[in-house]
Amino acid sequence: MRKFIAYTLLALAFIIIYGSAALSFFVTAEYELSMNLILFSLVLNFIVMFFPVVIFVYLIYGNVWENLYFRKEKLAISILYGLVATILFILASSIILYVVGYKEENPLAEEIGRSINLAFLILIPLISSISEETFFRAFIQMRLENKFGFVPSLLISSILFAIAHLEYKTYIQIIMPFFFGIVLGILMHKSKNIAAPISAHFFYNFFSLAIFLYQ
Repeated sequence: MRKFIAYTLLALAFIIIYGSAALSFFVTAEYELSMNLILFSLVLNFIVMFFPVVIFVYLIYGNVWENLYFRKEKLAISILYGLVATILFILASSIILYVVGYKEENPLAEEIGRSINLAFLILIPLISSISEETFFRAFIQMRLENKFGFVPSLLISSILFAIAHLEYKTYIQIIMPFFFGIVLGILMHKSKNIAAPISAHFFYNFFSLAIFLYQ
């Protein structure tokens, strides 16, 4: 019964995440972006990605936080690694895009950036990084890594991470999450501490939204 509940919750999470991503890619819905809508999306994102994984791990493995790599050991250095990795990734990707001359608008990200205040500038990256890194790196990648090894798990988790960003409806917002997912996955693998990819994800989203908020 415990396994049935665990796998049912996990299946529902996958259906919601990738069903909504696919639907948003093919269906255009007109709506006015507001603080309430952003907050609702954040809460829904957290409920769909974080809680099913926590419940699954509790029912199957028992020790939730240890199995999801929420660890106090080397916490500060893990956060520092995340910050450095983010800065290097932003610099490298910016240089590459500049050299190849690629430009693409990101309407959804720009609209979010214009709609938020300082509190949301911190809240959005914080909630999204915790929920998504718990789901994609601490759970999917590390479960697969224990069975199939590092490289296959890294590629699969990064591909799934990229596909989940279909709702942005731009090529760059599918390609960039894939390569950033590689960076996040390496951080997870090397540190064995979820704080590293969470901090990297947080800083990346924070810097991205800050550009739109303060431009």
